[in-house]
Amino acid sequence: MSKNYLNSDKHKQEHSHWDRRGFLKVLGIAGAGSISLANSHLSVINSSFVSNALSNSISDRSLVMIRLKGGNDGLNTIIPLYDFDNYVSKRPNIHIPNNNLIKLSDDFSIPRHMDSLIPFWKEGKMKVVHGVGYENQNLSHFTSSDIWATGTRNKSDMSTGWIGRFYDEKYFDYTINPPEKPLAIQIGSTANMIFKGDQRSYAFAVANERRLEKVAERGEFFSTQNLPDCTHGDQVEFLRKVSNTTYSYADVISDAFKKSNDFDSYTDSNLDKQLRLVARLIKGGLGSKIYMVSLGGFDTHGNQPTTHQSLLTQLSKSIETFYNDLNYDGLDSKVLTMTFSEFGRRVRENGSEGTDHGSSAPVMLFGTALRGSSFIGNHPSLTDLDRRGNMKHNVDFRSIYQTILSDWLCGDSKYINKAMLGENYELLGLGFNCDDKEMVDYDSLLNYHHPIYSSGKDRVHLSLRLKQNHNISINVFDILGRQVSRVYNGELQRGEHNFSLSENEFRKLSSGQYFYSINISGGKTLSKSFIVR
Repeated sequence: MSKNYLNSDKHKQEHSHWDRRGFLKVLGIAGAGSISLANSHLSVINSSFVSNALSNSISDRSLVMIRLKGGNDGLNTIIPLYDFDNYVSKRPNIHIPNNNLIKLSDDFSIPRHMDSLIPFWKEGKMKVVHGVGYENQNLSHFTSSDIWATGTRNKSDMSTGWIGRFYDEKYFDYTINPPEKPLAIQIGSTANMIFKGDQRSYAFAVANERRLEKVAERGEFFSTQNLPDCTHGDQVEFLRKVSNTTYSYADVISDAFKKSNDFDSYTDSNLDKQLRLVARLIKGGLGSKIYMVSLGGFDTHGNQPTTHQSLLTQLSKSIETFYNDLNYDGLDSKVLTMTFSEFGRRVRENGSEGTDHGSSAPVMLFGTALRGSSFIGNHPSLTDLDRRGNMKHNVDFRSIYQTILSDWLCGDSKYINKAMLGENYELLGLGFNCDDKEMVDYDSLLNYHHPIYSSGKDRVHLSLRLKQNHNISINVFDILGRQVSRVYNGELQRGEHNFSLSENEFRKLSSGQYFYSINISGGKTLSKSFIVR
């Protein structure tokens, strides 16, 4: 890639986008920015059922994903001291000088402007996964972002994301059994492909933190006040009211926001403002399991030393403040944070004191749950490069996904298999697992109901598996929400249990659709729909 790439038509084309908000501007609701609903440009992740079921099944763990947009330069983030001479020779003008480094180990260091992360490293709350990428790295921002989001290079499989597929498989009755809370919250840009399922996106997505804060403060997306007293004003009011009812989680988000308080150490930086809102929603008990925020500007083709230093300083300080906030409320052990970017940068600097699009880069993880700071995987060689002059990856990015789904979100293997498109990737030892003492794997309590034919009649039984003793109440409701039977109420011992759902006081329920609800001691609730024929 030449030093003129920054000004090339190809690079400009890479960063162009379609303005699809003209119609919304006419209606007076363009302020929503990039909000997605289903497959349209108004996209909200209508995923209460998923969120509710997930929050009930996976204790109160959350994942915060920080997207570093543009392709973060991993070599100036985690510096290989063991090969420092090679590093300097390939980057004579943009390398981090030795006197500006802070050692994490004998082999690796971080720039001094990332010193806010030192407490994480010293206290065992930081892990770095070296050389994360995939075979034959695509160097387009958009294509590589799609590959990271979907987990595949196969265009026929690139219509859904890895999290979207996971929940498509896990919650097949999502449409008829909606949840009370959103599964995921995304701030920045359009709704990310990561959350897109076959029919819907599983995240509540807003273009920026200002939009989310307005939702949190007033419980609606669009104000219906101070509109002009005319036909146009009436039409705008109608459309805004319709939109507000579409965003059915606005009031839930507002409730969580108002139940928590601000932490006074945040600044006005872009990432601080996003993480401040995420922290308030977590502290307010929103129950969403996945949050995504973003920090742009990492496409450092020119003037990298100044730009990259500013970005990494902001990233480090924001993570420090975010965890100080969570720690104040005793929630830091429940939140895992990871950074990721669509690709790294070229090993050799270009002629504009920058770096061009590269391949593998480190992924950083933060949180008490990591139980010890360390490096995962081998750092890529600075001399054994591919034909483009890029480092070869050593860890497939999908290994991180599979590890998080398996060991942090504690997903069932068959759902993870669906999310990973039938492929198995190596699990990384990140320090946490699903047998932690503070974890109650509520998901393991519930197996799918299954029809059992007996004496020529179609009966529906609930198969339930407990890992420990619980007080449990099981009830059945019709589609109007009326309780039609109490299946069980009392303490159940650990082990497997079976209950009939299709009978009420020894009489078979009428044919139709029903829902059962399992209320567990501690306020947890699980529910599913079933059909009696």
